[in-house]
Amino acid sequence: MNSHRSIWAALIVVCGIAWPAPAAARLVVDHIVVRGASKVTTRVLTTRMHLYPGDPVDFAVLNAAEQRLLESDLFSSVRVFIDLPPAEAVRRMYLDDTIYPVEVVVEAVGKLTWFAFPTAAFGSGDWAGGLAYANQNFLGRDVHLLGAGQIGLTRSFVYLGYTDPLVAGAPITYSLNALYRREQVRYFVNHALFMQVPTTVVGGDGQIGWVLSPHTRAFLGLSARKQTVSPVEGLAPGAVALPYNPRSGRIFLLQFHFQFDDTHSDEGIPRGTRVLLKNEVSDRYWLSDFDYSKFEMRVDLYGRYRWNYPSLILNGVLDYPTSDHGRPVTEVLHVGGPNLRGYLTDEFYGDTLVRMQAEDQAVLLHLRIPWTQAPFNVAAAIFVDAATLLDRFPGGTPVPPPDVAPPPVRSKLKDIHASFGGGARIILPGVAIPAFKVDVGYGIDVHAVGVTISVAGGGM
Repeated sequence: MNSHRSIWAALIVVCGIAWPAPAAARLVVDHIVVRGASKVTTRVLTTRMHLYPGDPVDFAVLNAAEQRLLESDLFSSVRVFIDLPPAEAVRRMYLDDTIYPVEVVVEAVGKLTWFAFPTAAFGSGDWAGGLAYANQNFLGRDVHLLGAGQIGLTRSFVYLGYTDPLVAGAPITYSLNALYRREQVRYFVNHALFMQVPTTVVGGDGQIGWVLSPHTRAFLGLSARKQTVSPVEGLAPGAVALPYNPRSGRIFLLQFHFQFDDTHSDEGIPRGTRVLLKNEVSDRYWLSDFDYSKFEMRVDLYGRYRWNYPSLILNGVLDYPTSDHGRPVTEVLHVGGPNLRGYLTDEFYGDTLVRMQAEDQAVLLHLRIPWTQAPFNVAAAIFVDAATLLDRFPGGTPVPPPDVAPPPVRSKLKDIHASFGGGARIILPGVAIPAFKVDVGYGIDVHAVGVTISVAGGGM
């Protein structure tokens, strides 16, 4: 008889583990204890796990909390559990009518969450160098801080951004950033620089968003900037400047962003899917000096097959003026250089962009930095890039400039620019930006080779 009772008890325990019934759980959170090498505060852990004192606990709740911590990308390993024998835990969760307060234990090993590194890029008719600092667990509070500065041939800037990815007690995120940028907006004709427009932009953004899932967020925001436009430079004597919007003034934008991102980069090369939908609207109704709308859609797909990491980037942007105040010259769309390899940086300009980049990276060597235990990978890459960028509103306003032929109604095959080539990478595990990257591309329609080299992402 005792043996039969033991068998039934064992079956009940097994069934309780295999098919937990959350509604019947009798364990509740008393407090959370943190063990291990992690600088994340208990408050942050509680918020990330969605687990608070008084909440019911069963195995499904513990597994979900553990998964949320792993998805935060703050830890290299995590274990969430209650310090009870399994049979006793099942009995208290599902069989006993008494409510038991329990201690939830989090054993975690934190990742290195901050980086300070030089950045540089040169080639394809441009160069830049700077310094960046990134911390995704600033002061142990699970907030992100990003600071960067750059001096370059065409673009110099100072940027500071702050993001709280999950406000305590609510599925809300917010971000603030400030920017100062001096930029030469360049225009090319026949694969040669034709003219450039010096500009200065100073201002910032503020966004508030809703965390729809661990990978999905929606944002509403406001951007306020002041733009100054100087006279054209570099124009050959006797040449007539290409049409552009010379207006200086305030740029006030209402923003909407939707983002899905489940990518991770344990090996230093992203894997997963990233989707971005973005709409920005400027109008004199809210005291902006410009009237335009910008809609962007982007899909990034990253995979892995053995030592190969294929990727595909699809990007489309519509950036059209809605009155004679038009679109700022700093919002002209450009493509070329790092985002269309084999061509000059920002070689093509317009207001309607469709772009594709297909690439395969193959890891060739796994090495360690001399005299340290820090690993890195050496990879080779092959790629095909293609883009079309149409200027349907020359000058950035819906009113055609004098003596300018109207743009074609339909795009043509010659509007598509394509290139192919290969490159090399030095990759640090856990960091999605290669430490060193060189690409050599051949621009098919310009019959030219373009070389771009970047350190830690560069700044072009």
